[in-house]
Amino acid sequence: MDPVSARLFVATIETGSIAKAAEREHIVPSAVSKRLSELEALVGTPLFERGLRGVRPTPAGEAFEHHARMVLRMLDRMEDEMSDYAEGVRGHVRVRASASSLTAGLPADIRDFLRERTHLRLDLEEIETPGIVRDVAEGRADIGIGPNLFIPGTLQLFPYRSYDLCVAVPEGHPLAQRPSVSYLETLEYDQVEQTTGSVLAQLMDGVARQASVMKRTRIRVRGFDTLCRMVGAGMGIGLAPSVMEASLGGRYGLRFIPLTDHWARPQICIMVRDVDSLSCAARDFVEHLRARSLVPGRTETLRVAHPDHAAFRGRPPAAR
Repeated sequence: MDPVSARLFVATIETGSIAKAAEREHIVPSAVSKRLSELEALVGTPLFERGLRGVRPTPAGEAFEHHARMVLRMLDRMEDEMSDYAEGVRGHVRVRASASSLTAGLPADIRDFLRERTHLRLDLEEIETPGIVRDVAEGRADIGIGPNLFIPGTLQLFPYRSYDLCVAVPEGHPLAQRPSVSYLETLEYDQVEQTTGSVLAQLMDGVARQASVMKRTRIRVRGFDTLCRMVGAGMGIGLAPSVMEASLGGRYGLRFIPLTDHWARPQICIMVRDVDSLSCAARDFVEHLRARSLVPGRTETLRVAHPDHAAFRGRPPAAR
């Protein structure tokens, strides 16, 4: 499969029409049709169902689309990296990180890594954990860093940090003097939660649903800083990593009460598709983070699920 055929195939999928794909890609429709027929001959099975209203992929076409997009992403990445080298850059690492990893020391580790690698480019983007897993699995990122709140599956994970989940409450709240509390006990009060795309929010929804307990989510926010600000303003109580207490507890007048639930002690992990297939720069960054790991006695490779949203809906992780 050549790049032109891959782009025409994807364009046909996205537009639902050979004519529209040809118009978008500035090529005659007969040439698009010929390319698609050649692809079907190559794989030995129909990739499209053709009708009066256009075309749609067969099951084989849907599978082929995934691989075609992977090929195009790899080619785009190659062009970007070659452009970087032409500009004097000597390596490019694309990183996706969760809010919890950024509060657990990741910025300092990145700073130390780049200090002696001035010609290396590292792109860091903070996104929610399901997006991290998806981007790494589908090749849009080299490395992901986030919590291991997943079911068994297909990415390689290496332990990086660990933390406790706590419920953040205002200092005068009825739970403020408790040494610990279960998550179900916190559901007596209004909740401030992460957005629904957050794996933590999906986990909380699943725990409450399995216990048949009504959850009163008063407001959803993006990021733990905003969550703690809303809790401090009296909008409810919310879950946050214990590492946030030092920086946000005093600022917003909060107490952080540890949860007793078995799933409330997640690890932040380094996620890759295959460490051996990483570029030298990305592999060096993984080794740098592993050397800075604060999780004792855990060096084996773990695995997580392919980032299908269904894998995250309402399934608390197994006890560890």
